[in-house]
Amino acid sequence: MQIILGITGGIAAYKSAELARLLANQGHRVRCILTEAGSRFITPLTLTSLTGEPCYGANPDQGEWRANPSVEHIELARWADLVAVVPATANILGKAANGLASDLLSTVLLATRAPVLWAPAMNTGMWEHPAVQANLQRLRSFGHAVVEPGEGLLACGEEGAGKLAEVAVIAEAIQVHGTPKLASLNGRQVLITAGPTREDLDPVRTLTNRSTGAMGVELARAFRDVGARVQLVLGGDLPTPWGVETVRVRSAQQMLEACEARWAGSDGLVAAAAVADQRPEASSMEKVKKADGTETLVLMRTPDILATLAAGRRPDQWVIGFAAESEKHLEYAGEKLRKKRLDAVLVNDVQAGRGFGAQANTLTPLTSLGSHPALGPLPKDQLAQAVVQWWAGCLAAGRN
Repeated sequence: MQIILGITGGIAAYKSAELARLLANQGHRVRCILTEAGSRFITPLTLTSLTGEPCYGANPDQGEWRANPSVEHIELARWADLVAVVPATANILGKAANGLASDLLSTVLLATRAPVLWAPAMNTGMWEHPAVQANLQRLRSFGHAVVEPGEGLLACGEEGAGKLAEVAVIAEAIQVHGTPKLASLNGRQVLITAGPTREDLDPVRTLTNRSTGAMGVELARAFRDVGARVQLVLGGDLPTPWGVETVRVRSAQQMLEACEARWAGSDGLVAAAAVADQRPEASSMEKVKKADGTETLVLMRTPDILATLAAGRRPDQWVIGFAAESEKHLEYAGEKLRKKRLDAVLVNDVQAGRGFGAQANTLTPLTSLGSHPALGPLPKDQLAQAVVQWWAGCLAAGRN
């Protein structure tokens, strides 16, 4: 991807160098534009050294302007696949929201037809000011994306909102905003469950499993990248993906309730969570003490989330389940497909070195037409992308 990285005047500008390096290392071509204030915090030489591409200043004497300076902004606007402004000050947000073009960056923003992404950074009072929020809302109405700032210690010494988002988060948002969308999934509401559930015996002991939730989180990212609006119901402790509405849960009952509240508004479900099958009949509010002799733990079945949602779906909704099996993979997965009336099952072989906790995995799709070619072995992020591409093709061809 060809990326214009606009850098404005704020102390967070030094993080733009880290972002430029990261994007270049990911294989993107990155050309930086410094505003006059931005050039006081970081130099064109630094950015050119990190990216191997020209760096441009606010005016012809502040960076590299080639051939015909009078149309440089048009050349750059056409060159870009995406324009990201990091950090974005209140000043540049106001300019762009109101169509002002007083320097190279603001003219490129006005001339480009590429997607635009903003990562604001400023004092809390400025960030919360109605004028700034109104400008952001207007930029969003143009189709621009905004990576919201975090909270923390600011350059002014105050604690609060306005801290530039983490570089890795901004890079992820750039990837999302620049990824081509798939017609069969773009704008669709997809509900995804991921991670383990935990059924508490007492405040320090719990029944759970070895699932990390990594596959489900990567699926949430992959569906998001191609244009789906993703809601993730997540057990476990993995970080929340950018641009994904995430609800954290602990128990199977909590996961069921979170899914039921969102299912009616969804187009499809990907049930990737490893839900505990049993829970203690009774959960103690205090730590259970050791006792002499044999103790008995009475277990009860937890709700079957996938079966419940599949049974109550509309004809236009689709449902994908997972089957983690150690033997007779396709036989057991086929029973699950038929019994729960699913559109597809992704069969996960949990033999040693695969499945829970593994870096790479293989999934075999199974539909009413039979098994499809296996996807993988692949790292989980690439495997998730392969699943999304496969399912998008199924939808385009009439589901399965």
